[in-house]
Amino acid sequence: MDDKFLTIIGGGLAGCEAAWQAAKRGCRVTLYDMKPQRFSPAHSCSDLAELVWPN
Repeated sequence: MDDKFLTIIGGGLAGCEAAWQAAKRGCRVTLYDMKPQRFSPAHSCSDLAELVWPN
């Protein structure tokens, strides 16, 4: 059996959901996000899956 690998860029709500769903199905996941090194003005915490409202 071949190992399955997935790289996800972005730890927002959709990226975290995609990583979780892939991992549940046996895929090895690497999740990259800019936090906690960088923040946009819309971010208020260092956690992943933060809902932000840029408008």
